[in-house]
Amino acid sequence: MEQSQRFRASDLIQTILPVLVLATVSLRVVECKVHSSGPDALHYRAINCRKHSALLTDFGAVGDGKTLNTKAFKAAIDSLGTYASQGGAQLIVPPGKWLTGSFNLTSSHFTLFLHKDAVILASQDEAEWPLVPALPSYGRGRDGNGDGRFSSLIFGTNLTDIIITGNNGTIDGQGQYWWDKFHQGQFNVT
Repeated sequence: MEQSQRFRASDLIQTILPVLVLATVSLRVVECKVHSSGPDALHYRAINCRKHSALLTDFGAVGDGKTLNTKAFKAAIDSLGTYASQGGAQLIVPPGKWLTGSFNLTSSHFTLFLHKDAVILASQDEAEWPLVPALPSYGRGRDGNGDGRFSSLIFGTNLTDIIITGNNGTIDGQGQYWWDKFHQGQFNVT
């Protein structure tokens, strides 16, 4: 009986040890720092830091919840996308309310990091939402008679190593506007 107990204990150790090692590795965080164009640097904790990073404000964004920042998001993503072959880059969304339309992640090896007090607000201006072809699984417009669909708030295709993370920042799609129009049958697209 003592030998069977030892056997079970060794099985337990062999099972638990890899889990403990994996848990220890996954809990490792590092302190990252981004120098902004302003007087203050932003510090944050992450699993790892990309070699290249920038603040959204470096591209002219204004976090007042009223100024449209779609062009700033696109400019930042385009600029940081040039570092994809060098290990990638990270766009940090600092504290504030960042109103934006749909934007496209265009390069692999990219991190979108939301500060804990950052809110990405989806614009309710339909002109800020490009139409894209309906997905094949939808057929000819799942929710409307048209052939297209609105792009997602954060969109990308054929990309790898894309991370959307942060310190519990918020992505607010402001969906009530869209649901009201949907329930009133006011869309010709999905």
